[in-house]
Amino acid sequence: MAVIFFLASFILITRRNLPWIYSSIGPDFTEVWISAKDLIATKGPYLDPNLYWPNAYPPITEIFFLPLALLSHQKALVIFTYISFASIIGSVFLTLKIAMKKVPWYYFLLFLGFSFMSFPVKFSLGMGQVNIIVLFLLLFAVFLEIKSPKNSLLAGLSLGVAIAIKPIFTFFLLFFTLKKSWKLVFISILTVTVLVLATLIFWPPQIWISWYQSAILPLNSFTAPYMYVYSNQGVFGFAAWFVSNFSARIYIHTTAMVILIPLAVYLVLKNKDFDLGLSFFIITLLLFDTTSWQHHFVWLMFPFVVLFINIFKSKKVVLLGLLIFSYLLVSWVFKDPNHFPVILRPTQFYGNVILWGMNFYFLSIRQIKSTKLDNNSIGNKIFKFLNFS
Repeated sequence: MAVIFFLASFILITRRNLPWIYSSIGPDFTEVWISAKDLIATKGPYLDPNLYWPNAYPPITEIFFLPLALLSHQKALVIFTYISFASIIGSVFLTLKIAMKKVPWYYFLLFLGFSFMSFPVKFSLGMGQVNIIVLFLLLFAVFLEIKSPKNSLLAGLSLGVAIAIKPIFTFFLLFFTLKKSWKLVFISILTVTVLVLATLIFWPPQIWISWYQSAILPLNSFTAPYMYVYSNQGVFGFAAWFVSNFSARIYIHTTAMVILIPLAVYLVLKNKDFDLGLSFFIITLLLFDTTSWQHHFVWLMFPFVVLFINIFKSKKVVLLGLLIFSYLLVSWVFKDPNHFPVILRPTQFYGNVILWGMNFYFLSIRQIKSTKLDNNSIGNKIFKFLNFS
């Protein structure tokens, strides 16, 4: 069953995506590719008239795109997409290694298939986004750190590169600080610092000023048009659809941050479970980030697997049903959302809130107790089937 599902999902995504990338521009990839080419030519990377919209990635991110900028756009996009494909496979594998220690082939194929079927994954691949790559780097850092303290150097480098590519991942430094992974945190900060210094050595400081003025100021203004579009599925985007008062939207978002982040800190300190703690941090990040675009929800790959494993241990059918419903919400997208009531549109937000509730539940209880199910009950048959034994 797992093999058939994986093959069907893999054929579907390759059939729909691979031919497309050979003929598309990959809009988000194109932005950083153009800026990287400008860096090589020592031109202003954020003021290029060929940019479709302001490039929000800082100069340190552009460093990793310099080799691709030496190639033609189409070749660079194809290579980048294959790297993203490999990162999907690697992320599922690392997730299972972190959460289960061993990687049963049937679970690997099952979760890989579900990942391929998810809209955020397809959207991220189609747009040429870095989300899948930075997820792999984060999980690689976690895997190395858990495996042995001797790996902290390489783990710190991996997290540092992830932060350099996607600065919002700085949030995970707080998680590793709470877990007292001091060496990893230090190496990560050092890695980012060295990369920043490299940009100041090889390029004029003006590129940072240009990036701040053309990208960060509009991004943090709360008035930019893209803060309110359908793709924004965080707390702020949700509030923007239902609250007309501008000040009230900011208040709702600020209140959410004040509640969500300290709560995540408290629960991670209280519960020593590394997997559930990281899962809760990922979910929390997607809730409070002002621009939680739909393609960012590929990061939920880790929470889905971690929560599935904990639900499997607890044998709670209701929670399994909620997890499936959450997956459907996160993976679903309206082709034309304007044809549907506003209350139905934030599907990724609703799915993420359900995950938050389940993750909160497992972090709050002292010990996961398995529910006793009758041998002939539907719930017992479902969990036996999911055991693939």
